[in-house]
Amino acid sequence: MRGMSSGSSESCLVVGNARIGVEGLGSIVLGSDGTILPAAQGAVRAFDAGGRVVVPAFAEPHAHLDRAFSQAITGANQSGTLSEAIRRFHSSVGLMVVEALAPGARRALRMLAAKGVAHVRTHTAVGGEIGFRAWEAVELAASAVPAVHVQQVMMPLGGLVDRPDALAWAREAAARGAVALGGAPWLADDPSRATWAAAEVAAELGIGLDLHVDETDDPSVSTLTDLAEAVNDAHLGGRAVAAHCCSMAGRPIAVARREAEALAEAGVAVVVCPVSSLSLQGRRTGLRGLAPVRLLWEASVAVGIGLDNIRDVVVGLGTGDPLRAAWLLALAGHLTGEDDLSRLGETVVRDNRVICGIQEGLSPGNPADLLVIDATSLAEAIALVPARQRLTADIPPEETLLTET
Repeated sequence: MRGMSSGSSESCLVVGNARIGVEGLGSIVLGSDGTILPAAQGAVRAFDAGGRVVVPAFAEPHAHLDRAFSQAITGANQSGTLSEAIRRFHSSVGLMVVEALAPGARRALRMLAAKGVAHVRTHTAVGGEIGFRAWEAVELAASAVPAVHVQQVMMPLGGLVDRPDALAWAREAAARGAVALGGAPWLADDPSRATWAAAEVAAELGIGLDLHVDETDDPSVSTLTDLAEAVNDAHLGGRAVAAHCCSMAGRPIAVARREAEALAEAGVAVVVCPVSSLSLQGRRTGLRGLAPVRLLWEASVAVGIGLDNIRDVVVGLGTGDPLRAAWLLALAGHLTGEDDLSRLGETVVRDNRVICGIQEGLSPGNPADLLVIDATSLAEAIALVPARQRLTADIPPEETLLTET
C-alpha cells in the first residue's frame, strides 16, 4: 500500500454496493486525507464493490517475525516437537545477527501486506546473547514495509522474566516501545511463581501482558487459574493475552469451563494459533492440541486467531493469510456451521483488532484502509478463503492489488 495522499481533502472515493457486516449493502466514503468521511464531498470517484464484503484491513495478533524464514540459521525441526525447536533456537542464537534476521522478517511482512494485514503484533526474543539484535532486525524490516504497522512484544530469552537480568531486558524493551511483556512461564520450574512475576513486571512497566501459555498436550500442565488471578491482582484486565492454551483441550469439560470463566472474568483474551498447535501437539497422544474455542466463546472469553510461525525452527509451514488460519481452525476445531463460520469471520475482522488494541472500524474519522473480499458474507470469506483487494483513498480501484490465495 502506498502512503495516504497529501492532496486536497475536497475529493473522495465512494465505495458503493458494499456488504458491511450485518447491516447489508451500503456505501463508504474514503477521503484523500486518509480517513473515512461521513459523506461525499468535492470531486468524487466511485468504486462498485458488487455486493462483496468490505471490512477494515486485518490485524494479526500473534506472530514471530524475528525468526521467519530462519531455517538456514537454525536448521529444520526434524522431530516436529517444541522441545527440539527450543533446543535448536538456543544453540543458534550466536548466529542471529540483524543482517541475518531482517530479510526473513521483511519477507513475512510483505506476505502479510499482500493478504490485507495492516497491523501485526510480533513476539521478539530479547536479552542474553541475542541482546536486542532481533528487535532491531524487526524494526529494520518494518521500515521497509510501511504498509504494515508493527507492534513488538518482548519475549525474554529463555521465556522467563522472574530473574534480575530479564527484568533489565524488560525495562529496556519498554523504553524501546514494547506494547507488552511476553514469555512462557509455563516452562519454569515454578510456573505459578513465574506467571505472577510476569504480571507484576508488566504492571510495573505500564505495558500489557501477552504470554505463551500451556503450549503442550499434557493436560496436567495448567497455569490458567494462576494467570487469571495474577491479572486480577495486577489490574491488567483487558490488556492480558494467553496464547495457545493447548493443554486445556485435554482436561474435563467442567474443569476447562471453570478456567474459561476465570479468564473471562479477569479480562484475559485467548489467541489460538492453529498452524503451530496442530503441527506441534499430539505427536505422542494423538490429540490435536487446539484450545476449545466453542467453550471459550460460551464463557465470553475474547478469542483471537494468530498466524504464529512462518517457515521457522518451530514449524516448517506457515501462512500470511488470517482467513486461511481461520479456515484451518474451522476444519480442525469442528466449527463448520454457518453461525460458527460467521463468528470466526468476526474474530478475524473485529476481535483480532481489539486484542491488538486497534479499535478503529468503518466509522467516519477512522483510517481509510479497507479490504474488499470476494465473498457475500463473512461466513463465505472463511469457508472459501477468497481473493481480496486492499483499498485506500489514494489508490485508484483499477490499480488495487488483487491477492490470490
